[in-house]
Amino acid sequence: MSHPGHAARPYVFGATDAEISRLQQLAELLRPSTLQALREADIAEGMNVLDIGCGLGSVTFLAGELVGAAGSVVGIERNPAMVATARAHALSGGHANVFFRQGDLAELRGDEGWLEAGFDAVVGRLILLHLPDPVAVLRRLTRRLHPGGVVVFQEPDLTRMGASFPPIPALDQLCERVRDAHRELGIDCQFGLRLRQIFQDAGLPAPSLRCEAFIGSGPGWGWYEQMLHAPKALPVELAGNSTTAREAGLDTLAEQVRAGLAGPRSLTRAIDLISAWTRTAPIPE
Repeated sequence: MSHPGHAARPYVFGATDAEISRLQQLAELLRPSTLQALREADIAEGMNVLDIGCGLGSVTFLAGELVGAAGSVVGIERNPAMVATARAHALSGGHANVFFRQGDLAELRGDEGWLEAGFDAVVGRLILLHLPDPVAVLRRLTRRLHPGGVVVFQEPDLTRMGASFPPIPALDQLCERVRDAHRELGIDCQFGLRLRQIFQDAGLPAPSLRCEAFIGSGPGWGWYEQMLHAPKALPVELAGNSTTAREAGLDTLAEQVRAGLAGPRSLTRAIDLISAWTRTAPIPE
C-alpha cells in the first residue's frame, strides 16, 4: 500500500558504476564509526536486525558480524542494481546470516511474511535524510520491533564540510556547491542535528547521541575524493548553468583543489557524522 506524501525521493546520486565505486569507498571510510555506534547501541549476538536503505549492504554486513550465526540481518533497498550487488557480495563472502530484499520503505506492509516475526533492532546510515517524511517511516518501522528493541541511525551534518587550515578556497567553494544542491533538492544540510527531534516525534525515547568529525590531510586522504565527486554526481544545475558548463566549472574547481593539496598541507574537515540510538519501551513486568 502506498502512503500519499510519503513516497521516497529517487536517490539523488543515482546508481552508476562510478556511484557504486564511490559508495564502496565511503563504506570503508565510515566503517569504524558505524561499528562503534552499533556496539554502543548493544547490537549483539543472536539479534535479528533490519537495515533500511541498505544500498550495497555495508551496514548490513557489519551488523551481521555482530549478531553472528545465531542472528540474522535483512537489508532492504529500492534500487535493484544495488540489491544484486549486495546479494553477490553476500554469496561470495559466505554471509549466510545476511539477506537482501528489494522494496520501497514507503510501501512496506505489516502483513508481509518476512516482517511478521518482527525484529530486535532497526538500523540505517545516511538514509533518513532522503525521505520526505522520516518521522512517519520511523514510526511504522519501530512497530515491527519487539519490546525493548534497538533503533540506531547515523546521519550527516554538512555545514562545516570543506573547512581547511591553511584554507583551500576552491575546496570550500566546491563544498558550498554540494550544500546548494542539497538545498535545491529539499535536503537539510544539518539533518544529523535533527535526529533527537525525529526520534521523539516518532514516539521513541530521547536517544543517546555522538558526533564524529572526519579530518585529514594530503591528496591520498579518501575524503577528498568523496568531496570532489559529490557535486558532479548531484543531478542539479546550479545558477542556471547548462550541465556542460556546470561540469566544466566543477572540473576547474577540482583542479584548483588538487593544486592546493600539492602545496603546503592543509588539515581539512569532511562531513560530521551524528549517531543516535535508543530502545523502545520494554514490556512492563
